[in-house]
Order: sequence, then structure tokens, then C-alpha cells
Amino acid sequence: MPNGNLDNHLFPIGSNGNSVLSWPQRKSIILDVAKGLAYLHYGVKPAIYHRDIKATNILLDGEFRARVADFGLAKQSREGQSHLTTRVAGTHGYLAPEYALYGQLTEKSDVYSFGVVVLEIMCRRKALDLSSGSPRSFLITDWAWSLVKAGKIEKVLDASLMNGGDSLNANPKGIMERFVHVGILCAHVMVALRPTIVDALKMLEGDIEVPTIPDRPTPLGHPSFYRGDNNNTFSISPALSALQLHSGDMLR
Repeated sequence: MPNGNLDNHLFPIGSNGNSVLSWPQRKSIILDVAKGLAYLHYGVKPAIYHRDIKATNILLDGEFRARVADFGLAKQSREGQSHLTTRVAGTHGYLAPEYALYGQLTEKSDVYSFGVVVLEIMCRRKALDLSSGSPRSFLITDWAWSLVKAGKIEKVLDASLMNGGDSLNANPKGIMERFVHVGILCAHVMVALRPTIVDALKMLEGDIEVPTIPDRPTPLGHPSFYRGDNNNTFSISPALSALQLHSGDMLR
């Protein structure tokens, strides 16, 4: 594809000439990915679960239209059933917790990964960052959730979006915030509280309202779980650990 993959433009390495994606480009990419997943989940029979939705698997054509690629891990669904597997495939940071921990694969597993990608696009921060020099790992879902719940959604948005100014849409902040809310909702740790990709697409396009973001189990990254008596402070997201979560909380 002429413009490579999404990761190349969100997180360029060195000066490779990739410019920062504009708001219209980001909006178009998110909607294209949502439509692609909607086709996989509902447009073909049996439905297909991609299992590896991430920035490097989203290719961009000459006009920055997005295409979902790399179906090496894709799995066809069994009608009316969810998959249970002991062989979990995918990429850390994008894996839905019920799939990573219990091997339950449904269409909502792809929805979780999609939510993470939406947050990456809107925040321009990686899904999972273990190289920050801090003993605490950075998981974008926990970070965005905490800021939004604290009423600081403007700190979630990439600064270049806030400073860019768009002559065609003088004040897209409300739309951008809606996209962040949909990303957080899609990446909710509880399966039943995530929308289907079709409903997520309707929310993004403004056809239906985004519901109030439901509460979630306290992440292990919360200060109440810090061990502050020494240098062994740690933080692990519930998406990476089974502690503090019961299987019934995440599974249907």
C-alpha cells in the first residue's frame, strides 16, 4: 500500500518523512476499520474473527483510506457459539482480557482490540509501553480511562489535534471526544458492556448516542495497589493479570 501501515504514521521511527495525521485522516481511518470489522462480523457467513487488530495490520492507500490486513490468525465462528481455546494468539496490549486469560473468543474480542486502536489514533500513544524507564507499565486503556473519569479528556487527545485548527470544521472537539469515549467503551474489560462493532460504528457516526461509560473493576495500577514502602512499586492492568477480577465479571 502506498502509505504503508498505520503504525508508521502514528509512531514514526526517525525522520522517515511521515507527517502527523490530520483529524479528517484519523476520523476516516477509524471509520474504515470499523466498517471492515462490521463486514467480517456480519457481512459474511460464518462470521470471521480477525484476532489481531492492531496498528501494523491496518494498511493505508494513497488517499489514507484504511484496509484491515493480515488474516493469518483469523478464525471463522461457529454459529451461535463462542470459541474456547488454550492457544491464545494476538499481540499484548490489544488482547481482550477474557481472551488472554480464559481463551474465550467472540466478536467482542475484536471490538476490544478496535477500541485500543481508536485510543492509539486519538492519543498518539502506544497501546502498551514497557520501555518508559518506570517499573510501572503503561496501558493506554487504563490511562485514558483514568483521565476521562477525572474529567480531563482534553489530556487524552493528541496535542496536535487540539492545536491544528480545521477550517472545514471549526470546532471538532466534541466529535473527537466522542471518538475517545467510543474507544474506551469498546475496550471495556467486561465483555457484556462492550458494544457490537455495528453499534460502535453508529456511535462514531453520530447515529446513536454514546452511553455513559460504565464503571469497571479497579485496575491494579490504581494507587491503592502501589507498594510504596520500597522501590518495588508496580502496576499491572487487569487486562494483563487475573488478580482482582472474577471470571464472571468479564465473561457473559
